[in-house]
Amino acid sequence: MKIALSTQSNLWKKVHKELKLWREVVLPGLSVVGIIMLVRSTGLLQSQEWLAFDQLLRLRPNEAVDSRVVIVGIDEDDINYVGRFPIPDKEIAQMLSILNSYKPKVIGLDLFRDKRNSADAELVPVWRENPNLIGVEVALNQKQSFNVKPPPELPAQRVGFADLIVDPDGKLRRGLIASKTYTGELKYSLPLRLAQFYLREQGIKFAHGSRSFDPIKFGSSRLVRFLPDSGGYVGTDANGFQMLLNFRSHPQPFRTISLRDVLNKKIDPSWIRDRVVIVGMTAPSVKDNFIISAVKNTLYTTALGVENSANQYQWIYGVEVHAHATSQIISHVLDRRPLLKVWSEIWEYLWILAWGLLGIILGLILQSPAKTLLSLGVTSTGLVGICYICLVLGWWIPLVPTLLALTSAGLTTFFFDRDLRTLLEQRSLTLKRSFEAIHNGPLQSLAVMLRSFGEKEIESENLRAQLEQLNRELRAIPEYLTQEMLSRNDSVYLEGNEVLDLQTPIAEMLYYVYDITLRRNFQGFTTIQSFIPPNFEPLDECNLNANQKRSLYIFLQEALCNVGKHSQGATRLDVVCTRSSREYCLQVIDNGFVSISKNYQRHGQGTEQAQDLARQLRGRFRRYPHSPQGTVCELAWPIASNWWQQFLYLGNWNFLVKQNIKSISIKK
Repeated sequence: MKIALSTQSNLWKKVHKELKLWREVVLPGLSVVGIIMLVRSTGLLQSQEWLAFDQLLRLRPNEAVDSRVVIVGIDEDDINYVGRFPIPDKEIAQMLSILNSYKPKVIGLDLFRDKRNSADAELVPVWRENPNLIGVEVALNQKQSFNVKPPPELPAQRVGFADLIVDPDGKLRRGLIASKTYTGELKYSLPLRLAQFYLREQGIKFAHGSRSFDPIKFGSSRLVRFLPDSGGYVGTDANGFQMLLNFRSHPQPFRTISLRDVLNKKIDPSWIRDRVVIVGMTAPSVKDNFIISAVKNTLYTTALGVENSANQYQWIYGVEVHAHATSQIISHVLDRRPLLKVWSEIWEYLWILAWGLLGIILGLILQSPAKTLLSLGVTSTGLVGICYICLVLGWWIPLVPTLLALTSAGLTTFFFDRDLRTLLEQRSLTLKRSFEAIHNGPLQSLAVMLRSFGEKEIESENLRAQLEQLNRELRAIPEYLTQEMLSRNDSVYLEGNEVLDLQTPIAEMLYYVYDITLRRNFQGFTTIQSFIPPNFEPLDECNLNANQKRSLYIFLQEALCNVGKHSQGATRLDVVCTRSSREYCLQVIDNGFVSISKNYQRHGQGTEQAQDLARQLRGRFRRYPHSPQGTVCELAWPIASNWWQQFLYLGNWNFLVKQNIKSISIKK
């Protein structure tokens, strides 16, 4: 029971330490996500979100032409044909009579006619005799002189206002469906009146409360009301009943007929029968146009001969806007074409937070700049694709703040994580170099002294000399570590202020390490009678990085020092270096008697260094008895014959450093 509790306690400590490490790199990423969410809540990202919204709308696939809505556009050629502007009531009355003879469901006249004493009396009977005619007015300006009254012959049920709402960037994205005037009178827009008449003929009832913002229903279908914080909007005026315009995606979404073709009866009656006909101006000289960037083409760009215009600022005529809004309502009720909807604010911010957390996770897991940038690029593309598909299905999901949260949090976490890991790597390397310096220098001398105490009495002069040597080695360690840090892995410093250039060929440096080590004053070296100079040339073609070279030199030094410290009565010391078809092998062989325990051999600092080097080289380290007497210290590793194997060997050090960093962070 105690063992189980102890194991759980250790596991919890490790998890706690790991979470503490993650917290140091996760908090900056979360802070960035929080800042982005705060910036969005202030409305500073509105313009960017609108641009992204428009662009995604433009990229939607083409829809079918809505044959239920027909535009009669009065263009410049029509004005020249009639010879006057405004178009006289006579021609308007003639046009309406011809259109009505083709039996449309409803006709909307987006032309202002408020003259009470008109010189042309032809238009008055047309209003009275055709109950399917809808007129327009401008009614929502606070100053009455800016409003335009409807024809006096029309009852209120046959009048719709033509007022439109423009966003602060000058573009049109919303439609006003119902609103109260400044005098408190509830009025409806021209598109709603047209849809109401058309759907009434289909047996679909219209329902709306007494307040402008009450739900609007056609049968079981309910229109989606725009709210102050819908989609990318923040704190927007949402008075009345507004609706996001879901423009029909098509180069020519509605059939368009000219006034002269109607007057000359050059149209097919089937184009008009049972349709919604909207009459309006399509002449650039008449300032009834607005800026838009959510569609590919408008009548204006088509007249200019520009197809699929990439211009972010396109002109659209008011009659086109009314056609889109009317089609949007009718298509939703009859065809279930989606209206543009948005999530509630809480879900939008949770969505942004979720993608920010994904960026943080990618920054933590992928610790390579290239991999992090690639993964963030792929994930960002996926995010754009998700938002695009959702918009096609009728959902406007925040893109710009989500994209910023994903990339900013990912990059911030990556850089903080990289800096922290670099710091831990430096600490790990410093600790490792310190262990090596102390173990390969003072501890070696101290081991010789302790062994001498056990064998015989040491003369005071010899003891003094050994202590002075130990003192020098201890004092040299700070200088050694300083030089190590300044060398940037180009050199390795051994005890006795010996400096090895890691750019020197391996065979030459191994022989140098062999030579200076045998000169050390170790008892085990005094009895050796046979020194055969080793041949390290088989390692000349071995591809090792700087750290692996350093570890190999230290391994050879440690193996030789072990013979000098622990071998008793050794008369022969051989260093054998071979290369077979598959592997390299470096052996240090002596024929002395070893008095230390096997446990010490297996778990000493030198053994751990050798095992660590073997893991780096994907090889093996062994220490085993030599026949008939002695010890063999052997390091073998495979030959990297292919480029990918060399990549593994040269890159394996980075993996081991990361493992050491993780281990050190847990121990802390």
